[in-house]
Order: sequence, then structure tokens, then C-alpha cells
Amino acid sequence: MTSTAPRTARSTVDPFAAEVAADPYPYYRELRNSGPVVYLEKHDVYALTRYADVRAALRDWETFTSAKGTAFNPVMNQQVRGLVLTAEPPEHGALRGALLERLKPSSVHGYANWFEQKAAEMVTPLVERGTFDAVNELAQPFLATILTELIGFPHELTDKFVAGSTAAFLAMGPMNERTDNALAVIQDVMSTIAGITRADLAPGSMGESLYRAAERGEIPDEYVGNLLFDYVGPAFDTTTHAIGNLIWALARNPGQLTILRAEPALIPRAVDEILRYQPPIQIWGRFCRKDTEFGDMTVPGGSRVAIVLGSANRDERHYSDPDIFDVRRTARDHLGLGYGMHRCTGASLAHLEIEAVLRALLERMDRIELGKSRRLLNHTVRGFDRLEVRAG
Repeated sequence: MTSTAPRTARSTVDPFAAEVAADPYPYYRELRNSGPVVYLEKHDVYALTRYADVRAALRDWETFTSAKGTAFNPVMNQQVRGLVLTAEPPEHGALRGALLERLKPSSVHGYANWFEQKAAEMVTPLVERGTFDAVNELAQPFLATILTELIGFPHELTDKFVAGSTAAFLAMGPMNERTDNALAVIQDVMSTIAGITRADLAPGSMGESLYRAAERGEIPDEYVGNLLFDYVGPAFDTTTHAIGNLIWALARNPGQLTILRAEPALIPRAVDEILRYQPPIQIWGRFCRKDTEFGDMTVPGGSRVAIVLGSANRDERHYSDPDIFDVRRTARDHLGLGYGMHRCTGASLAHLEIEAVLRALLERMDRIELGKSRRLLNHTVRGFDRLEVRAG
């Protein structure tokens, strides 16, 4: 791959550096203002950071392919082969269809009352206690409970997959010590998957339905394990951090919390807004198959491309006052869960899960105060390791 391209801006910004991860948005603005295509010298990667360009690239799966991996290192790109996120037609349709059998909006809306019941059961004692960790004591156990029952795993398998989810997003970055450690976790998870059988999963569960699809000849037998990981891997960390980011944003913007308490019909908008304002996945990889122009600049064919979702969602060319968290905003067109053929398969499910937790909090808390917090150090995901809040 060449390290230069005609009509392309250049930058020394490292989107995977700790200081950028701590507060990426000023750096994103710098990249957006540099031009539609920016060559990131640190990683030999071409970045797309503007909303229209990111959306166009995500829609054009033939040019900006996932088949050569979505990570920024060759080891993980080899590891994710066979997953839905790297599949292309016609294979992609069969694999995604097997997942969507139970994840279509018409199907998942039937879970809404159950989600709200589970969220209430978890939120009530935490609010009564007064102070709690919104990530480790609320978001994570809530989602682990939901996923265990939906997928049909025994609890010990859920714990293993949850660890694999965190590691998978970390391993998407460039090769370094953190990536190496994450890859070791993923290898352990994949070894566990290889030993799972239909008998390990609850009858009628989402997980068991994949085995039935294989028996009907709809998907190859060897893909079932990867699809199990597709159910849990992308779903856990992204939704956990979306919940944490939303609670953090409401604590920092008490006026928005007041609006939601007065107008609970805005809850779905609030979920879309946090997925725009603080998307859990900030950056994702693609491979560009041919020279492609964006404005007066070019992404050269044969290059690795950084699709910077966190920047696109803050693009002032598309959203007015993008750095303001506004629950009245109509942000359904956000790119926080991707776009096009590879948009998050469980988007509708995640939306309902986040809504359920938010409703439970709004019914029991007049205000949210922030205590001690610690940002997650991850190559692609933005959220919190710890988010202490006080109920008011």
C-alpha cells in the first residue's frame, strides 16, 4: 500500500491514542475541517469523518468492503472471517436472515414489557440504596440477564461471551499490548464456542433457533458458532455503554432529565440522541477496493479505511448544534449503529433495552448526580469502566 494519495489531506492525529479516547470530539472536528479524506500517518489509514461521506461509504459495500476485515490489524481481520459483519452477498443474506428470524422489529417489540419489568426489578433497590455504579451494577447485569434468557445460555457461558464482547472491540485496534491481551481472550471464547451443542441451549431460545436453521439447510453447520457470537458479542458492550453514556449525559444536563420526566413520549428520541451524541462504537474499519473520490479528495484503492462514526454524528454539516445533547432532537438518521447492509442486526432490540432502563430511572429519580467515574480504555468503544451516580 502506498502511504500517500493524490488530493488527500494528512494528519498526525492518532484516533487510538489514550488522550484522543479521553475526549475525541475536538480531534474529530480538526479532521473534518482538514478535508473529506484524511490520511492518518500513524497507522497508514485513510479516515472518513463527515456524515454524508461516512453514510455513502457504509452504503457502498462493494467498494468499501468488510470482507477483508473491519479491524486495524491483520490478526483480528483473520479472526472475524465467517461472521455476519464481514460477509457479503449472497452469503450475507443467509447469515443475517438466520439472526433476523428473532430480531425483526415486529418480533422484538413483544419483549418490551418484559424488559421494563426486569429493568424495574434492578433499578428499584439501587435507587433505594442511593448510590450505585450505573455500569457494573445496572447496565451490565441487566443485559447479561436479558441475553442469558434470550439466547438460552447457561450463566457460565454468558459470562464467557460477555468477556469476549469486551475483548473483541479492544482487539479491533492496531497491534499493541492491549490488542494482544484481547486476542488471547477471544481465542479462549472461540474455543468454548467450538464445544457448544444444541443441547447446551434452552429449547425455543434464539441460540437454539440457529441450530434448527442449520438442520433445515438454511445456513452451513460450521457457521452456527460464529452466529452465536454475533448474537452476543456486538450486543453486550455496545448496549452497556449506550446506557452508561445516556445516564452520564442526563446527569450533566439536568434540564434534559426534567424534559423527559415531563414528556416520557420523548424517550425513544432520547435513545436516538445518545447514540448520535456519544455512539458506543466510535471507529470501524473497511477496505477500499478502488480509487474513490469524496469531494476533491481521493481514497486510494487497496487502502485500509477508518469509518469514524463518532465524528460523522457530530458533523455540523448535517446536525445543527451537534455538540449539544438535546432529547427533543430528531436523530433517527444517526450512524451510531451503522448504516446499510451491515447496520447492527440487533438495533431494535438494543433500542428497547435502553428505553426500558431509562423508563425505570425516570419513574424513580428526580435527578442524577455524578460520583466517581473512569472512562473505558478501548480502541473502538466509548463508555465507562465505572460510573458512580447518586439518586435524587
